[in-house]
Amino acid sequence: MTLLLVRHGQTDWNREPARCLGWAEVELNEAGRGQARDLGRALQGRGVQLIVTSHLVRARETAELIHEELGGELRFVVDPRLAETHRGEWETRRFTSIMREEPDVWRHYREQPQTFRFPGGESLEAQQRRVLACLRDCALDGRTTLLVTHGGSIRLTRCFLEGQGIDAFHVTKTANGGVDEIDTGGLAGRIDAHLARAG
Repeated sequence: MTLLLVRHGQTDWNREPARCLGWAEVELNEAGRGQARDLGRALQGRGVQLIVTSHLVRARETAELIHEELGGELRFVVDPRLAETHRGEWETRRFTSIMREEPDVWRHYREQPQTFRFPGGESLEAQQRRVLACLRDCALDGRTTLLVTHGGSIRLTRCFLEGQGIDAFHVTKTANGGVDEIDTGGLAGRIDAHLARAG
């Protein structure tokens, strides 16, 4: 079976000068809605049986538009474990302002993401644990599942799948509306082992 991991469509805050979204509630812009509809049409015939989405509005809206394009009858589940990192005091701020006003904290985020916690928010390690737990549950479910999530969640999943650790968090990027395809063979066991080691 396969999991299809999708990043939500574009919002105005994803465009330069970009802002830190985290759990801030920002709707898709027109380009993002178009990306979601195009993706839904592209996924027709892929055998998607279940849609699971982050609770944040930009992901939910993406999932709803894809759901419509796939006929509107698939089971649709909201799972907060797929959410972006809770980014605390950084949320809504422009990245350029954060870099200028908090250079030491920004350097920690960029150079040592494994040990980083957003000021007043969540660590990337905590986010990775909950995202992987959701993926494990979907893999055990056995259906071809579309999971609509966020850039950070996808990058943390890649860190796990590629065995690189969270220090590789900034190595890859994922575009709005991008799709990662994951083979579920042995996935649940790998995640359980990882979560047991992580404590």
